Amino acid sequence: MKKHNDYINKVKKTDLSKFSNKKKVELGLLDNFAYSNIEDLNDEIGRLSYSVEEWFEEEFDKAIEASRNLTDVYYNNSEGFIDSADVAGDAEILQAIESTADELGLTPQELYEDFDEHKEALRYLDYLEKKFAEQEREVRTWFP
Repeated sequence: MKKHNDYINKVKKTDLSKFSNKKKVELGLLDNFAYSNIEDLNDEIGRLSYSVEEWFEEEFDKAIEASRNLTDVYYNNSEGFIDSADVAGDAEILQAIESTADELGLTPQELYEDFDEHKEALRYLDYLEKKFAEQEREVRTWFP
């Protein structure tokens, strides 16, 4: 029994840390990582991966398609929209209707039922042409 007690006492006095296979890193080194944990680092890498591997290609394809469409409309006039030149005589005709109605003591609407609507349509066309010209300048600025 004495032998056993001597062995127990010897074990109690032994520094067990020298038998450990694990090596410890100074905690100060861990504080120097750019991201505090691997999950945050992987999240950020994942965001970049998505952007590089998927998002860019999708968005770039959309941008190319939009560029083509804008170029077709604003550079190549692919739509052939109506413009003031197409209805250049309408304003003169409306003016003649107004004068004739006045001479006859009538309203222009009595001679031409759509007089007001036609006049408004021409005003709206003028507005749209100006807006289109502004958009064309913008397209030419961004897609020279």
